[in-house]
Amino acid sequence: MNPIRQIVEDAPDSIPVPPELRHHRVEIIFWTLEKPEPERDANGWPVGFFEATAGAREGEPLTREPQGEYEKRLELE
Repeated sequence: MNPIRQIVEDAPDSIPVPPELRHHRVEIIFWTLEKPEPERDANGWPVGFFEATAGAREGEPLTREPQGEYEKRLELE
């Protein structure tokens, strides 16, 4: 017999049992699909965020290209 898998967005108060599974030994598993909210530090950042991301960029060093001359505008009155 093949397992029956069903994903619901809003779990109901009761779950209907398919007729072919009634009066049989079955295993029922409830498994939330939401990710738990990460633990946060005093400033609201996920714990370990900066340790995991600081210096993680690889590749060519970033360089700032010349910005050119600033456009001369008329003065406000």
